[in-house]
Amino acid sequence: MPDYNDAILPQLLSRQNTPLTEVEGLVLPDHTGHSLCNIPGTVSKLLGGPELSAPALSAEILEKFDGRYRNVIVLLVDALGYDHLQRLMAEGKADFWKENLERASLFPLTSICPSTTATALTTLWTGTEPAEHGYIGYELWLKRYSMVVNTILHMPAAYFGDTGSLTKSGFVAENFLGLKPLGAQFAESGIESHAFLPYAIGGSGLSRMHMEKTSVHGYVAESDMWANLRDILNTPARGARFLYVYWSTLDTLIHRYGPNDPRVDNQFSDLSRSLVINLLGGLEKSVREKTLLLLTSDHGAIATPIYDKYNLSNHPDFLHMLRLLPTCETRLPFLFIKPGMEAAVRAYFGSAWPGQFTLLSMEEALSLRLFGTGVEHPELRDRVGDLVAVPSGDAYLWWPEKPNVMQGRHGGLHRLEMLTPLYALPLG
Repeated sequence: MPDYNDAILPQLLSRQNTPLTEVEGLVLPDHTGHSLCNIPGTVSKLLGGPELSAPALSAEILEKFDGRYRNVIVLLVDALGYDHLQRLMAEGKADFWKENLERASLFPLTSICPSTTATALTTLWTGTEPAEHGYIGYELWLKRYSMVVNTILHMPAAYFGDTGSLTKSGFVAENFLGLKPLGAQFAESGIESHAFLPYAIGGSGLSRMHMEKTSVHGYVAESDMWANLRDILNTPARGARFLYVYWSTLDTLIHRYGPNDPRVDNQFSDLSRSLVINLLGGLEKSVREKTLLLLTSDHGAIATPIYDKYNLSNHPDFLHMLRLLPTCETRLPFLFIKPGMEAAVRAYFGSAWPGQFTLLSMEEALSLRLFGTGVEHPELRDRVGDLVAVPSGDAYLWWPEKPNVMQGRHGGLHRLEMLTPLYALPLG
């Protein structure tokens, strides 16, 4: 069985001697070619495209691929962790993927930090690490706009139902990153880029930020998603094609019910069956022989029962020590502390949440290369804050002014959040 768990996983689980050694379940982002950030460069290499800022996957992985392809499909199932996929296959809930392992390859990779969608997809669509693109977290302090913003909905984080309203402050999604997206880089090498997205987000600010020179195909359900992809593949093209398929429903269910709920497993099974019927069943033989399917994810997820002790509305003294509410992710809070209050903040964590968080200074987080090794974004240090709270186990902090109903989360450095699959299947 071509499963490279034993060959690669020990490298990813090595903690070395860091301030985070005692963090339960810790997996740090990999910087040796076994990371989500290495997928764009690999796709480019397989299609004959340009070198990207973040390099391709390691030689031990690349050697398993058979030269170049005309079509590379990246199926990104939001929140599908590596351990989760392994469990699904072991329990007979991912039969297609298990049955095809003899001619496929399955590699464990790490996500990026923070292990969250907006950051991961920005890495995938720019070929840069978080430290370089600076889009770090679901909630992000932007000094230039004097506000904390929601990086997916592009509105102030404290707002409700005002998606895209950041434009009122002069925000232009297409120009914000200052980087050339993957589609634009590929176009210069004659590679077509296609993105298959849920209909509701096809024209969103985040999609526009990422998908310059990319044909966006909105879908309603997995049935038309696969059929639309099949039709594109069966249409002759002049050059190579990158085909990105984003499926978000697993993540939505995990947040609501937790990653171990049968509803989550059933959804992945349904998606896989639909792939066989609506995509593979109608692909022409000549197309199959030139096509590689890569199943991967932006991050995994961990079960997080709802505990009142993590709700910051119950900790007014702690909030008084902060200049603003925490940012980034509930599983990786960035803390902006009032002058002279750092010792008090550390003491408060020790008494309110003993042993459940490790606090890193901004300099420690950067020296650990949590956000990558590339050229540092000029506003990165403004956005990280004074302290980064790294949780152990299922700990988190909750600060939004709305009920906390999330049974599953991500964003942190736990194995279940950080390990992602790369399942490579030639369709020929």
